[in-house]
Amino acid sequence: MRKQKPDRGVSHALLHPSDNLPEHIPEKIVIVGAGPAGCVAAIMLGREGFDVTLVEQHRFPRDKVCGECLSTLGLSVLESLGLREKLRSRCNPVPLLRTVCITADGSRLELKLPAAMWGISRTALDSALLSLAAGSCRILQPARAERLSHGDNLVFLSVRDLASNSITVIRADWVLIADGKGALGNSKPVPTRDLGVKSHWRGLDAPRDAIELFGVDGHYGGIAPVDDQQFNISFSVPAIKVQAFAGDLDGLFRSFARQNRELHRQLGGATRCSVWLAAPLPRFGVADHWPRGVIPLGNAAAALEPIGGEGMGLAMQSAVTVATELISARNSSRAVNLPGMRNQFRRVWTPRRAACRLAAAVFSRPALASPAIELFNCAPSLGAGLMRLVGK
Repeated sequence: MRKQKPDRGVSHALLHPSDNLPEHIPEKIVIVGAGPAGCVAAIMLGREGFDVTLVEQHRFPRDKVCGECLSTLGLSVLESLGLREKLRSRCNPVPLLRTVCITADGSRLELKLPAAMWGISRTALDSALLSLAAGSCRILQPARAERLSHGDNLVFLSVRDLASNSITVIRADWVLIADGKGALGNSKPVPTRDLGVKSHWRGLDAPRDAIELFGVDGHYGGIAPVDDQQFNISFSVPAIKVQAFAGDLDGLFRSFARQNRELHRQLGGATRCSVWLAAPLPRFGVADHWPRGVIPLGNAAAALEPIGGEGMGLAMQSAVTVATELISARNSSRAVNLPGMRNQFRRVWTPRRAACRLAAAVFSRPALASPAIELFNCAPSLGAGLMRLVGK
């Protein structure tokens, strides 16, 4: 097992909540993290003439813990930026047309997705997005943002070049944090003892057009086809279970599979083709305030239960919200509306967070999951309602 460390990014302890704004028109932006949120923001702002620096700690290509399903929300962002077909041709994503939920006792619910999603590996997606962003911004990679300070209505960010170990201080009007590290501001993450665990597999007897969700006692997992004829297998598991297996994730996964007979069947002739990655699963809402001169994107702004497959789409949409506001503020020579951005974040994140948390709680309890599946099978309209609640 390799425990995945989130991009360290800026030490959040150094940031102080404030809605104080630069008194001049924002022009210079630093973005920390070159995942989907960071790259989308860099592309949008760079196209509008902002001076954008994108700081990424890791060398690409690199893998990440993720269910690797790009929702309709994310696809609509790519379409609006004219990037959807470019990414399709570069990454060969798998169209996902339905979701299938299977409980431990074999109860089954199949729902058609209102619109197709993509199964796409983070290795392919993030590398392609960064390549597309290269024409819109300056990229520092591998480089780590280490310290943030303020002065003269500017933000000063210390960035360490991880190849030379040299440090450069960058002056910016705003720093956008897209490092996936966790909550910024005064929002306190809900304590979680769960881990997200992920690897890639080949040879599964599983459909290539569906997201499958499998429930067992205490947690859940999913299978999604991705590019290069692989399948993503990822699951949410209490850390105490990982400890019980002394970190042996192969053993833990075999135990998980034995509890769900359909999952066990699909894995019959399959082989794992990547290492296991593990990372904590945070859960928290949008903060009431953000640090002065800093705007969080994606999982730095809020984090929800991964069962809904909305993480990457929400990250991209948060980038659109922030970039649109910064562009509008500059073009109209007005202050950036931070409370307005936070309200937009809440409108998108809050209902999804509640719905996904409820779905995970039910699906992880066999005594509740099977009756719930039966109810949805008897009342198909409930399925459409569930899809709307989780953002589909």
